[in-house]
Amino acid sequence: MDKIKQKHTLLQLLMSDDLAELHAKSKHKFNIFRALKLQNNEVKHSNFLGWLLNPFESHNLMDIFLKELLKVALKNDTSLVDIILKDLTDAKIKLEKMANDGRRMDIFIDCPRSKLVCVIENKVWSGEGCNQLEDYRNYVLNHDKYKDYEHKIFLFLTPYKYTPCEDYKGYIRINYGDILIAINNSMKQCDCLLDDDVKIFIEHYKKMVERDIMGNYDAEILELCSKIYKEYGDAIDLIYKCGTPQKALCSILIEVLEQKDYVKRIHRESDSVVLALPIEITEEQLKKIQIADWKPDNCFVNIKFSILQWNSEKVTIEILFAPLQSDYGKDLKEKFKKALINKNKNFKFDNNKEGWEWTNLDTLISLDEYMSYDNNEEVKNHISEKLDSFKGKYIDTLKEVINEIIH
Repeated sequence: MDKIKQKHTLLQLLMSDDLAELHAKSKHKFNIFRALKLQNNEVKHSNFLGWLLNPFESHNLMDIFLKELLKVALKNDTSLVDIILKDLTDAKIKLEKMANDGRRMDIFIDCPRSKLVCVIENKVWSGEGCNQLEDYRNYVLNHDKYKDYEHKIFLFLTPYKYTPCEDYKGYIRINYGDILIAINNSMKQCDCLLDDDVKIFIEHYKKMVERDIMGNYDAEILELCSKIYKEYGDAIDLIYKCGTPQKALCSILIEVLEQKDYVKRIHRESDSVVLALPIEITEEQLKKIQIADWKPDNCFVNIKFSILQWNSEKVTIEILFAPLQSDYGKDLKEKFKKALINKNKNFKFDNNKEGWEWTNLDTLISLDEYMSYDNNEEVKNHISEKLDSFKGKYIDTLKEVINEIIH
């Protein structure tokens, strides 16, 4: 399709009466959680759930929500009968409770009178950390305080719906649909006890979860979207191909990187990941770090730029380590990590079960900042300035470590 045809196709879509109707119908009513951009924030979700679980909070639900959540999670467990008949108003709710290894459990529930302890690990969009679930479970099972507890419950909360299956590493999987069931059942039982402002607050949370976590849309909106796509599919496909913020930011980032005199070997792994290395490293050094079995460049260490990845609304920079199988590779990685921390005490490393490791990250530009600029030149200048400000922390530090360890 040539340029003139493309513009004509887009014009037809812009002039469509159906598009105007969709715009009018899909304007969201005010939602406090979306307004504060909390929909993808695991900590804020845990805070809200902790508030609901606390028997003596301002919602007046007492232990009803806790019991309803346990009903959903333990529906096939006969011990549920004993639990529901107990008074759980002594529940102590602790957020970010520290385990022995320094990791923090998202939600920790301790009912000493009822001899019940419950761990809820909340993952909105991120994955499980390396051995994270086992560590939390072992903390409870091996702790003197909980040895005589009759009920030890471990819940793994994610957005996704799982078919009934065996426990996942000793955890029962629940999803945000289960959370909504527990909320709805609690509100039915306590409707007359809830203040109007509490009802509104909880309704805002429910609507946000339905739309932003579970992806449930109004049937009328879906029908209108389908109608528009059938008529203007070419224009919509063109917008998707060329006009998403992720694609635009990826192209702008690469353009900025290519203009810098301190990075080299820029790889666009996808529209969401770009990799680079300090320019000063030699070809011999490069060969010695190409010991990982992954594409695009087999380097076990890179500067990684993530563009709106894993539902994150920002472009970030970090140092990334690939999994390594050989003892030599593992030893070399540990030397790199130790040297990086020696040069910058602020570096901390996280990992996943596949063996990927990465430093804490910094933001180059947020999606809100990108949308606030009038043109790409302003975006380019923003990213360029931020990249320069992080040059010492990431590019220079990695260069120094490579020169120290690999000769």
